[in-house]
Amino acid sequence: MKQLFIIHGYQASTNSHWFQWIADKMSKYDYTTNIVYLPNSKYPDFKQWEQALQDNLNNKLDDQTIIVAHSLGVITTLNYLSTLNQMPKIKGLFLLSGFINSLDNIPELDNYIQQCQVIPEKIQAQHMYSIAANEDPVVNIRASEQLSKVFKLHTYTINHKGHFLENEGYNTFSELLSLITQTI
Repeated sequence: MKQLFIIHGYQASTNSHWFQWIADKMSKYDYTTNIVYLPNSKYPDFKQWEQALQDNLNNKLDDQTIIVAHSLGVITTLNYLSTLNQMPKIKGLFLLSGFINSLDNIPELDNYIQQCQVIPEKIQAQHMYSIAANEDPVVNIRASEQLSKVFKLHTYTINHKGHFLENEGYNTFSELLSLITQTI
């Protein structure tokens, strides 16, 4: 079954940014999209977010599945996938403004991030992208490059001074849509 899961990040919701736009565009390719609700995103609780991914993704991943994760949703998703006993090789994994280490500018997330355990060799995807803005004030591109290095990926860099947020003009995201549609 063709499924797309969108995992939002810190201080976001299922209605934020470009999420619904991507969902609408992917329906033209017969993809059903679940923009996963992660509770209390202004004060994320690791156990609650972990449970939300389990509730929404358990037994639903296959070779047609695409996962798009943004910001704190990236490490949350990677942690979830690392916990699976036998992760199926999914179609695509798109990691936007991702990181796997604490961020100096957001120390309030340190406890959450320290609870995440990412095991790269357990994560399987036919296509995997690390995407970053060259001037992201929230997740510095160096943090995304560290993530890329761990997964032996090239960092796909977009010329943008921001964090791919709606208030920066990102209520659509044509570059991401293009990358996704190239994989299907």
